[in-house]
Order: sequence, then C-alpha cells, then structure tokens
Amino acid sequence: MRKLVLAVLAMLAFTGSATAETWPAHPITIVVPFAAGGPSDAMARILAERMKQSLGEVV
Repeated sequence: MRKLVLAVLAMLAFTGSATAETWPAHPITIVVPFAAGGPSDAMARILAERMKQSLGEVV
C-alpha cells in the first residue's frame, strides 16, 4: 500500500499541467457529397457563412 501511495505522489509530482488548445485550431471544412450548384451546396454555403459569423473562424 505504501508503494502505491508513493507511486501516485511521484506521478502527480512529475506530471505538468495540461493546457487545452482553443477550438477550432484550424479552418473548418464542410464536405457536401452532392454536385456543386445544387440545393445541398447552397444550404452548406449558407450554413458556412452563419458558422463563420458566430464562431469567428474560417469555414
């Protein structure tokens, strides 16, 4: 039991604090599996523009 406690304390002592990166860290890509110029493409473009405004990130 003592070895377990020492191992846990050593692990806590040698681990650094993890820093999370901000999301999204790169541009967001929307893949539309239909032909360009169709209704699905138009909806994806509208969605991408709204996402760009609300997230403040390149879509």
